Amino acid sequence: MAPALLLVPAALASFILAFGTGVEFVRFTSLRPLLGGIPESGGPVVRQGWMAALQDRSILAPLAWDLGLLLLFVGQHSLMATETVKAWTSRYFGVLQRSLYVACTALALQV
Repeated sequence: MAPALLLVPAALASFILAFGTGVEFVRFTSLRPLLGGIPESGGPVVRQGWMAALQDRSILAPLAWDLGLLLLFVGQHSLMATETVKAWTSRYFGVLQRSLYVACTALALQV
C-alpha cells in the first residue's frame, strides 16, 4: 500500500499540468486578441478581418511561433506513441508510463 501512495504526487502533478494546458488551449483558441481587439482605456473596440490580420507582421510572427509549437507537439506526441518508446517507459517507469506521457505532452504544449 505504501509504494502505491508514492505514485499519487506524480499522477497529481501530471493532472495539474494537463488541466493547465487545457485552460491555455481555451485561452489560445478564443482569438479575442486577434480579431476582437483589446480596447484601450475608454477607446473603441477595433475589429479587423482575417486578410488584414494575416498581412500584419505583429500577427504573423506569433502565428509562426504557434505553428512551430504545434509541430513540436505533433512530433513529441508521435514519438511517444511508438512501440519502442512505450516499451522503454514501461520498463523504467512502470505504472507511471501514462502519467509521464501526459506530463511530457502538457510540457510540450506549455512551452
